[in-house]
Amino acid sequence: MSSQLAEGQGPSPSQTSRPRPIPRPSPFARRALLAFIGLWLAVQILVPLRHLLYPGSPHWTEEGHRFAWQMKLRDKKARATFTVRDPASGEEWQVYPGDFLLRHQARTMPSRPDMVLQFAHYLARVWAEEEGIEGVEVRVRVCASLNGRRGALLIDPERDLVQVPRDLWHADWILPLEQPFERPPERTRRRDIEC
Repeated sequence: MSSQLAEGQGPSPSQTSRPRPIPRPSPFARRALLAFIGLWLAVQILVPLRHLLYPGSPHWTEEGHRFAWQMKLRDKKARATFTVRDPASGEEWQVYPGDFLLRHQARTMPSRPDMVLQFAHYLARVWAEEEGIEGVEVRVRVCASLNGRRGALLIDPERDLVQVPRDLWHADWILPLEQPFERPPERTRRRDIEC
């Protein structure tokens, strides 16, 4: 190679390593990427703020509570008793969630109205499939305590939850929280929730 350079001949084009220019994305690809980033940022900001679209406290109603920035800001305990009724015969059955759910599920479900609704629809399916009774009504009495308040009804006990669709609209079957917060007295033992 030194003899080639001495003779005035440079290296051949195959021996040189020139950096190749990086191809620039097309204007369409750049706009699509910016649109995707803008959409992603909008979702990250708006989904946690959707609780502002619902009336009442999201800590009580749970509407807009999931995926929000307010997680773990409340302590809510609840107890539920379901009543399944056959309107044709008038026969009623008391249902306790622990008879159908695992312990942690039965403990969590009563404080979350969307899960209560889902469980009511499940009970209607169970009565239709296993008992052969179509068109049952499912009502629930949920007594809940938010951040140490006295127990209050969370869900309208007169409402047939089978007739309530599962959707993202405001749930008018959830009763509003009307009890102001008062510092609870010191507790030395477990407190039962009574309504």
